[in-house]
Amino acid sequence: MACKREGVHRAANNSRSGGRNRRNNNQGAGERGNYPSIPTENALYESYYKQSGLIPSGEWNDFWASLKRTLPTTFRFTGGKAHALGVLKTLKETLIPHLVGIEWEGVLVEAPKALGWFPDSLAWQLSVGKSTIRRCPPFKRFQNFLVAETTVGNISRQEAVSMIPPLVMDIQPHHVVLDMCAAPGSKTAQLIEAIHANEEMHVQAAIQDEFIDDPSGGRPTGLVIANDADYRRSHMLIHQTKRLNSPNLIVTNHDATMYPSLHIKNEDGRKEYLKFDRILADVPCSGDGTARKNYNVWRDWSPLGAIGLHLTQVRILVRGLQMLKVGGRIVYSTCSMNPIENEAVVAAAIDRCGGLEKVNILDCSDRLPELKRRPGVKGGWRVMDKDGSWFSSFEQVGKADMREARLSRIVPSMFPAEDGNPDGDESRVPLERCMRVYPHLQDTGGFFITVLEKKAEIGAVKSEEHGRKKMAAISRSKVGTSSEGRHGAEVETLEGAELVPTTTASEQHSASGLPSKRKLTEAVADTTPSIAKKSRSRLPDPDEDDNSDGGVQLDSEEAALETPTRAAASNPPKKDKCPPAEEPFKYLPTDHHVLESITKFYDLSLRFPKTCFMVRNAEGIPSRAIYFTSHLAKQVLTSNEGSNIKFVHCGVKAFMKQDVQEEGVCPWRIQSEGLGILEGWIGEKRVVRAKKRETVRGLLKELFPKVHVEGQEGDVIGEIEERVRGLTMGCCVLKAEASEGEFEDRMVFPLWKSRHSCNLMLPKDERKYESNCYCDIGS
Repeated sequence: MACKREGVHRAANNSRSGGRNRRNNNQGAGERGNYPSIPTENALYESYYKQSGLIPSGEWNDFWASLKRTLPTTFRFTGGKAHALGVLKTLKETLIPHLVGIEWEGVLVEAPKALGWFPDSLAWQLSVGKSTIRRCPPFKRFQNFLVAETTVGNISRQEAVSMIPPLVMDIQPHHVVLDMCAAPGSKTAQLIEAIHANEEMHVQAAIQDEFIDDPSGGRPTGLVIANDADYRRSHMLIHQTKRLNSPNLIVTNHDATMYPSLHIKNEDGRKEYLKFDRILADVPCSGDGTARKNYNVWRDWSPLGAIGLHLTQVRILVRGLQMLKVGGRIVYSTCSMNPIENEAVVAAAIDRCGGLEKVNILDCSDRLPELKRRPGVKGGWRVMDKDGSWFSSFEQVGKADMREARLSRIVPSMFPAEDGNPDGDESRVPLERCMRVYPHLQDTGGFFITVLEKKAEIGAVKSEEHGRKKMAAISRSKVGTSSEGRHGAEVETLEGAELVPTTTASEQHSASGLPSKRKLTEAVADTTPSIAKKSRSRLPDPDEDDNSDGGVQLDSEEAALETPTRAAASNPPKKDKCPPAEEPFKYLPTDHHVLESITKFYDLSLRFPKTCFMVRNAEGIPSRAIYFTSHLAKQVLTSNEGSNIKFVHCGVKAFMKQDVQEEGVCPWRIQSEGLGILEGWIGEKRVVRAKKRETVRGLLKELFPKVHVEGQEGDVIGEIEERVRGLTMGCCVLKAEASEGEFEDRMVFPLWKSRHSCNLMLPKDERKYESNCYCDIGS
């Protein structure tokens, strides 16, 4: 992962969460602020969880009271582990001592504390209200620290329970990882960080030992593919993850239930299907575990939210299992506490894929030992309809006297197998190995996590047939078998057809009274409202080969019953507006004249992997920017070129074209994002070294300081003036090595040498941040 400063780190998120407004109270611990228009009451919501039996009676009062308290602010340090520890040291040694034992308005205020279950104390929790932070001077300084570090990406604002799924995936640097429903990107950032673990050490070894035969240059060989069904959210995902400067990231824009099969060329040059070592399926959900931060849950919660999403969740998990390698792991997670969206989905997916001989639930009780959790529900859960009626089995649904629309949404797989599926054997599926995190256990939101392992290849996927013909028969008996009888007509007309739902998750939620999950303007962190991630579906393209490796297919009854409000085939629904076409990814040949001129100008090592430079235009012409990707990312992009795969983003911007007035000057300057990838391989003839912090401070404070003629001493860059004066015009690299009394952290910057001046090529926010850091050095 590219990084310019050892001890200064990159992260995915940089903005405050929307819809959250805390105030200080007598305990200083995050009681809900003044929201008279949003009462924290919902009788159906309370009745559902009180009568469900999920929460022990002795814990109910604590559970329900915790849901009404505002969620604490949590954040984590991001970037490579060594980098994160540097900023953590600043927090511990400089800020925390001044926040312990503070009294404000006569009340003892709790200092920020580390989450004990998060590795290396890299995640912290703050229970102080915003009023105290803004008015209490010591906390005001702490707030400035958070804002500055978040701006440059060293700190990520992320809900505590949202951090759990990536931590139990056991990701290694060589793994190929898929995040199926990735936006807004907080978990994706964790996946990327895991891929780049200990990268600096391996890169330095590759640079220093010329006999190491490593075509990757010591960098991780793994890959993270992050996907989201919504085009706008996929670009928000890019915005959040690009600060990690990872060449090992690809972003795609597809419906997760039908994620297309990706090809890759093997050693013989033949194409084969790309399988994943690890997959994260953080699926669309009703979000009823987010009531502490998402006040719409109190206003809009309905049991139809879970019922409407159940089959979509099953199909996402099944599709993930199909794309997983044998021996690989997939983590299924939701921010819901409802068994219909959790244990029922896991059990149904395992059943569809062939049972425990194909897929098993892993016991992760030894992971994150300090995390307080509850085991998954073994069975016995019930299903509630929108009017508050309970059903213990699918047979009871068939006997009930209710409207067809309500019948159509409840399916057999929502019930425990021994009740809803007489051919199943619930005891064979160890659902107790699932993890449930409740709000009252450790002052968090509600969450569900399950780790599944693929034990054998999955052939044809079993469709959910048990009870469906009975459901259709019940429906026909109530409404007739004529064209007015929607289910009967669809089953007869579409028998044997390959169907996918044409309603989106947001439309399903609209029907159930729930808003869609995360508005675009709010979805910049996992700390924002999360009712339901969008999951668009579409009709299959006959030119695509999506089902060649066992893609999910629905039988006619399943499709018809899942989407009772869909239009008839003769009157297809209006399609969403097509997103703009993405520029293609074109790789440059190693002998391209631009790459040869760059290699010569920067004295770039011949061992640097120059095969992975690319541009974003159909002609393959380096006209404005040159990007760098990993070798595996290149294989994926080139192997699927010309297909219908919607690749949205890949690559780190390494070089940008600069306007120059002199002939013979290399116009390609090193971009700050790509500096961490390139700097170790650049020859000494384009390197400037600084030993005094005043030199770096002056360059950060002043734009275009003068480079004086020989014999004159400058007051800004005096230490490096002679070296800069001797350089030809163009870009070079400024290195400030860590030394006692001067630099605590190693710094690397792109520096542009003009005729009579020089300038650090940094974005405005980053220049301001670094300048503030250097003003504090030694003070």
